[in-house]
Amino acid sequence: MKFISTLLFTILVSAANSQVWKLSTHYSLGVPQQQMEKNIQAVHSLQVGILYQLKHIKQLSAGIDFGIGSYASKRIEQTFQFDNNTAAIVPVNYNSNAFNVALQGRLNLLNEKYCIVPYINAKGGLYNFFSTIYIEDPTEAGGCHALEQKTIMNDKTPYWSAGGGLQIDPVIFSKTGRKGNIIIDISANTIHGGTMDYINTKHLTDAQTVNDPDAKAVQVRFINASTQAIHEHTVAQVFTSSLRLLEFRAGVIMKLGKCN
Repeated sequence: MKFISTLLFTILVSAANSQVWKLSTHYSLGVPQQQMEKNIQAVHSLQVGILYQLKHIKQLSAGIDFGIGSYASKRIEQTFQFDNNTAAIVPVNYNSNAFNVALQGRLNLLNEKYCIVPYINAKGGLYNFFSTIYIEDPTEAGGCHALEQKTIMNDKTPYWSAGGGLQIDPVIFSKTGRKGNIIIDISANTIHGGTMDYINTKHLTDAQTVNDPDAKAVQVRFINASTQAIHEHTVAQVFTSSLRLLEFRAGVIMKLGKCN
């Protein structure tokens, strides 16, 4: 990881003298793998980046890439049981998001004079998962209220990514034969990172229970509006595992300079 980050930073500094800049924007689908696959849904993100084409190695580019997305947005009416054989229905909102930033390097396997250019790429940076649990007031008047309505979880890990893709010049679909500054870009990448905590959002149900020995309960204190009795109830489950995603991207690249 340290070697990849150092290499990408060196490439980025070397690229500063390049006169060719490229802006990129992509839709990213991050499919969880291994342990993460059991616990969370796919991560949908918008990725934005900038690439610099090196002056003396024109098939090599370097730059920075960052994105923000979501892997859960749900509202579930939880039914909480109390000691006096009463129950309260409480709506709970779950919003889980992801942010990533990385240095990136890309090597085209063909000159950009071709309409379809395969490439390989590598990245190294930081991946962040953050979630908010917001507990609304109960649906019944006089029911139990959460003493803290909002719970925020935040964890991050260094990560690296490698993969490949295709740059497709739209000129192949045109009869004019004139190349423009917009390129279609598709790729597939594997993402590996360290361990991190995140909320289990794949199997959220009414009346959360923690049966998995690897799961940790997120508990919130409630107070009964009538009796003033305080109870704790589980509103979510937290897992710890390594970051593992299989990422698919589709988007466009805009050239801001003339690529020779």
